[in-house]
Amino acid sequence: MTFSSITTSRSYLTQQLGQLNNLLSEKTTQLATGKVGSTYGEIGDSRLLDIQLTQKVSFIESYQETITISNLHLQTLSLSLERLESIRQDSKSAMDTNDFVLQSDGQTQTQSRAELLLTESLNILNTEIAGYYIFGGTDSISDPVAALDVIMNGSGSQAGLKTYLSEYSQANLGASNNGRLAISALTTSYAGAVPTDSTFTISEDGAHDFGFDISSVTSTLSNAALTGPTSTDPDSFDVQFTGQPNLGETIKVDLTLPPSHTETVSIELTAASSDEAEGTFAIGADLEETAQNLLNSLTAEIENAAQTKLRAVSDEWAADEFFTTFSGEEPLRVSGPPYTTATTQVSGASTTVEWYTGRNTTTTDARTDKNAVIDSNLTASYGVRANETALKELVKSLATFVAADFSGGTSTDEEYYNELSANMRGLLQPVGVDQSGIVDIATDIAITQRTVSLTGERHVQMKSTYEGTIAEIEGIDKNLVATEILQLQNNIEVSYRASSIVFNLSLSDYL
Repeated sequence: MTFSSITTSRSYLTQQLGQLNNLLSEKTTQLATGKVGSTYGEIGDSRLLDIQLTQKVSFIESYQETITISNLHLQTLSLSLERLESIRQDSKSAMDTNDFVLQSDGQTQTQSRAELLLTESLNILNTEIAGYYIFGGTDSISDPVAALDVIMNGSGSQAGLKTYLSEYSQANLGASNNGRLAISALTTSYAGAVPTDSTFTISEDGAHDFGFDISSVTSTLSNAALTGPTSTDPDSFDVQFTGQPNLGETIKVDLTLPPSHTETVSIELTAASSDEAEGTFAIGADLEETAQNLLNSLTAEIENAAQTKLRAVSDEWAADEFFTTFSGEEPLRVSGPPYTTATTQVSGASTTVEWYTGRNTTTTDARTDKNAVIDSNLTASYGVRANETALKELVKSLATFVAADFSGGTSTDEEYYNELSANMRGLLQPVGVDQSGIVDIATDIAITQRTVSLTGERHVQMKSTYEGTIAEIEGIDKNLVATEILQLQNNIEVSYRASSIVFNLSLSDYL
């Protein structure tokens, strides 16, 4: 053998040892990481599928982060709506029509309970989760609902609910507190000292929606002629006595209530020997005295209806204007002062406190205010606005009841209390409605929450499947690799021994 052959053999052996060492290092790394390699190029023909599945896993992880946040919002919404529904039910009990008991502060006991429920409702509607106000429609940076004192009393030059109640009460009751009706004095004709006929007129004070409208007048009174009403606006009617009526004969006046003038208040009076019994007027010594007695009784009944039924309806109308702001709607104030003779309404957008300051753009569906993308073709919508009808009615009914003034403690105040509490209870549970609007909102949220939850479960399953496939592509058989490492170690050991023999040869050994 020549020297060149020996040199070549050494180079070859060194190269082989280097390759074996590199391979051993590669296999050791594989065993440590559990993967074929650190680059997609090392995966082989499955690298495209591996890239696609890795991307899908990344998308799922992004969706899962959104689902985690959405679940927190939805769970909080569900609990909040559940409590608001309980408050709605408790509020009906709080507005007890048979519990007119004034406290030293001028409020009734029921008003105090209602104020506590209202305060809790406002706090719930201002619930915030990590910067998101769940009743503000979409992400906002402050409480979407004003504080109780601001709602009641306003702020600066901006009017609150109590101002609205006062203005609408003046506009509906009028200066005479009788529903804006003009009641004339008695006009009597005589034959000598004997009255031959006596007439009085009751009329509306103008063409507007405030106060009472005269709907109809019917009578069974003998010797009494009725003229009108004529279904015009403003309307009126006359009652003319030409003689005495008989005991037990009646007259009935129907008045409609604002603002729609579809609800009727009926005043019926019966001719009697005295007016001691409720709903009667006394037959007097002559027709003039009888006409005056009827006029006095009608006036008293109209004033009582105005200060009880009409005032309660007026409060509801005022509160509806103050609180109805959904989808950008503007509140309307009474045009004035003076308010007792007002005939129109004006925009209160710039002169009224905003009780709701969350997202309030034009929409027909507040759920679309808040959207969470939870899959490639699936978006969960769960926006809720505190001024939606169902939530607004809860706040409005409680606030109106709390703001009302029954402090006089008279029988008229008690009757007004009964009328208002009945009206507010009707708002909380409308006749013929089995399920409240709050439950309807809660149902929307529950359906969305169920969708989000199921989508999250599906993502977990799909991610597990994708990661399993990725593991198969990128992964190794650890037992096989360990065996290969042992085999490599043996080969390297043998190669080292062979190399040692070659590397230790000298010329004298060779010769």
